[in-house]
Amino acid sequence: MVYELEDLTKVMEAESARGVPSPDLLAGVRRRVRRGDRLRAAAAALAVVLVAGAVFGVVQRQDGSGPGRHALGPVPTMTGYTDQIFQETAGGDDGMEPLKQVRFSKIRAKARFTVTPTGPFIGVALTCSGDFTVYRVVGGRFESAGCSGGMPGSVTSVSAVTPGVPITLEVAAVPSKGAGPGPSGMRSMADVDRYLAGGEPKRGNWSVRVYSGRCVSGRCDTPPSPGQGRLSVTGLTELGRATGTADGRARTVPLKVRGKALRLRVTCVDGAAHAVVRIAGRAKVVECEAAESAGVVWDAEAGDGTDAVVVAVLPAEVARVRGTGDAALAKAMRGVKPAGTWTLEVYAR
Repeated sequence: MVYELEDLTKVMEAESARGVPSPDLLAGVRRRVRRGDRLRAAAAALAVVLVAGAVFGVVQRQDGSGPGRHALGPVPTMTGYTDQIFQETAGGDDGMEPLKQVRFSKIRAKARFTVTPTGPFIGVALTCSGDFTVYRVVGGRFESAGCSGGMPGSVTSVSAVTPGVPITLEVAAVPSKGAGPGPSGMRSMADVDRYLAGGEPKRGNWSVRVYSGRCVSGRCDTPPSPGQGRLSVTGLTELGRATGTADGRARTVPLKVRGKALRLRVTCVDGAAHAVVRIAGRAKVVECEAAESAGVVWDAEAGDGTDAVVVAVLPAEVARVRGTGDAALAKAMRGVKPAGTWTLEVYAR
């Protein structure tokens, strides 16, 4: 059924004839109108502020004046290709036998790979398709070497190692010309990370060859004696153990029995770098990246004894541990991706 305007008018008149409207009805209507106007004005002002803030933020990011202007982007990484016939076809060098060759097709990117030495030394050799500078960390030691196309790929450095204990090599190649800071300007892998984060990977072929065995060259270091300069955990009773990813989160490692005199070992590989260990209210920062799979061993006193040890490990992308509390660790991990694995062992002594 369709209603006409006249029908609606009759209904409204009939309804209004039933009583007299409240005397404050008009005032109430006016109050509601004014309140609606205020809400609409406030919403419009808020929208203007939000738009202005967004525009200001864009301008800050464009001119580099924002609070994150010093933040680094992610460090480019890559995975190399292992030459499966290197051990069979390559000859020895400095008395060491071929162990592993990893080939790469990019420069301005970082890679990690692990080898297990077969003797007390490892030697590292490089081959490159162009003029590159190769930075590397071998056994905790930062090194750099020039590499040019046509080079024979002979060993450029030799390190004393422990046979049978895996060791991780961290490597990166950059153009030798027009690459910004040269070898004298990059004194650690953290410097290399900052350089790599400022650009994009480029095509470039190069490889790392690793040899191992008993070195016969006069430039070889003296191999370390078993346990030289290092505390041993052999024969001690293990109270607790934990393994995790270097993500900055604190983990509680319960002990089998309450301990007072403790010996601890933390092992960090594949990018795990800084361990924060808390015992009986005291915190210790352990730089564990350099020791790699050999681990860092130290003694600690737990006062009246403790039932647990708390550990948090951060990756190498965090350049420095500035605080040992949970809030400080969370702040250090902002914008940082977890990397690497760690193992904490606790012994009674």
